[in-house]
Amino acid sequence: MMNSREIVRRIVAHDNPVRFGYDFVDRAYNDMTHAPSRAYINEAPNPYASWGDHKELADITGFSGQTFRDRYGNIYGRFNGLTKGECIRGAIVDWDDFERYTMPVIDPDFRGRLLERNFADSDKYVMCGGASIFSSLRDARLMANALADTVLEPDMVHAFLDRIVTHEEGIIASLGGCGIDAMMIGDDWGTQDRTFISPDSFAALFAPYYKRIADAVHEQGMALFMHSCGYIIGIMDHLIDAGVDVFQFDQPDAYPAEVLAERFGSRVCFHSPVDIQKVLPTGDRELIESRTMEMCRIFRACGGSWIAKDYPSFSDIGVKPEWAGWAMRVITENSAI
Repeated sequence: MMNSREIVRRIVAHDNPVRFGYDFVDRAYNDMTHAPSRAYINEAPNPYASWGDHKELADITGFSGQTFRDRYGNIYGRFNGLTKGECIRGAIVDWDDFERYTMPVIDPDFRGRLLERNFADSDKYVMCGGASIFSSLRDARLMANALADTVLEPDMVHAFLDRIVTHEEGIIASLGGCGIDAMMIGDDWGTQDRTFISPDSFAALFAPYYKRIADAVHEQGMALFMHSCGYIIGIMDHLIDAGVDVFQFDQPDAYPAEVLAERFGSRVCFHSPVDIQKVLPTGDRELIESRTMEMCRIFRACGGSWIAKDYPSFSDIGVKPEWAGWAMRVITENSAI
């Protein structure tokens, strides 16, 4: 009998999987496990590394809620601990600040510690986390400036992305031989009905850097998963050509799922829950179960290109665990390909 790891590997490789993959909160139905991807040394002390009521950051930003500052100098804010926050002051206020945006030093002993954990013997599919590309630019410059930069400062955009990706290539090279199956990167690229920039601009400015990440990941024998929110169909071909193996979409019915399976299911896989905007939050059991059954049929028809999952925090999307459980039961009872 195939173990979880082999099942997911076959799904990602489009190699006759026996069933859909599982990534549910219920660990009895979960084929995935997670590994760290990095550790850093010699970092300067950061008294603002955790959320808090930091007067010094409030004085800088004029923001009255909770704040924290990341290792790059970006400052994030939120109110009442209710969200994950948003960058309110980027580290690169003006491009003259770019040279101060330095990358942390990779811990040379990290690889040895990772090897000691022996992920090669895991019966689960092993995933690690990677860096964002566009999101790093968006935070450092803030969204409006980052989008303007794609037109007004393309050379600086290239310089910034090269710095991020060169650092990430070093991280990825250290993971080879550690028994990790895949790396997940994340970049939200879409609104509800289109991408933030045109597909042509994406191809010219950003696609080469995704290809560098994908090439580095594949060179170490891993697959590349990519999370994105929004409707990004205009750039999906560019991302597939760059080397993305699996899309992690929480809103598959933005497309809808039928389009994803029919247009892309033979070339790429999907790591997705039942839609978190249009289906699960309704609490309508009949709708949830019927749409889940349809998704089983849709992805079975394209060879089983689906790793079904839960959204990791039900309360953030107004979903009761019971509602997600209805979807999970339909999937696990109808998962054979």
